[in-house]
Amino acid sequence: MSKTSLSKILIAGNCVVDLIFKSEVFAQRKIKDRVSLAFGGKYITEDFFQCYGGGGANAAVSLAKQGYDVSLWAHLGNDVFGHQVIHNLKKSKVKTSLIRFKAQRTPVSSILLTPSGERTIITYRSDADLIKMNSAVLREMKKRIWFAIFSLARCPKEEKIKFLAQAKKDGLKIFLSLHGSEYIKGFDYLKEYLPFLDILHINAHELADIFGGDAGDFDFHKTNFALKLNLPLLVVTHDIRGSFAYTPQKIYHQPMIKAKKVVDTTGAGDAFASGFLGEYIKTDLINKGLNFGAKNASSVVQQLGAQNGLLSK
Repeated sequence: MSKTSLSKILIAGNCVVDLIFKSEVFAQRKIKDRVSLAFGGKYITEDFFQCYGGGGANAAVSLAKQGYDVSLWAHLGNDVFGHQVIHNLKKSKVKTSLIRFKAQRTPVSSILLTPSGERTIITYRSDADLIKMNSAVLREMKKRIWFAIFSLARCPKEEKIKFLAQAKKDGLKIFLSLHGSEYIKGFDYLKEYLPFLDILHINAHELADIFGGDAGDFDFHKTNFALKLNLPLLVVTHDIRGSFAYTPQKIYHQPMIKAKKVVDTTGAGDAFASGFLGEYIKTDLINKGLNFGAKNASSVVQQLGAQNGLLSK
């Protein structure tokens, strides 16, 4: 049996329905790199698309596409969007037995997209992030090898710590990719997460937030941030500068893989993180994980939606 099939992954995270409105009008309404729409205005777009997103769902679909046995733990609303999300996940071969219709509504994002791929996102999160440990999750953890949290911005930190502690107790390896709103609270807030982690994924600006500074002031090629955070493995994405990985012994760098054409950057971070994790589990090689993560992100931004364009290998 292959290593991939043996590596069963449990993901806790959110699911979102993305309503994408694509039009030149949003580029025309740009003032100082910001979309400026008039109160009372009515804008007609050339294209509309309904896609699926959310950090947990994006990662689950990506890892399932890479051949992993993936179970998603999430809440949805018992509404049309929620049932559509379940259908999409099942079609993508993600196990949905831990998904409950306990949210008031399924989270929805309206994405205003220019033809060049620039975007403005308006999100309704609902209370879907407020997942709770239950007997079904406890049973599932005992069957899994990896546990990953993607975002869950509105889930209280103390709840996420409980999830991580249980996963650690059950001997699972742990991957964490939090929402940026948590990193901005600094190191003293973040440090409670760190002892549980095998891998932390973060972007350069979030890393700068932890230490209180600007990403441009940090030397990502020479400063070993894994040592600073006392982590076995830290993965950092840095826009056009590519990505970095840090172990206590070594610093790795992967240049950005440029997309032939950027259509929509939604979900690029999730594509990178899930691509890295899948390839790293398969090969146990950090450089290969970084490379596949970069390829996965580059592929996703060339298509509309966070889950279109995800690579299998």
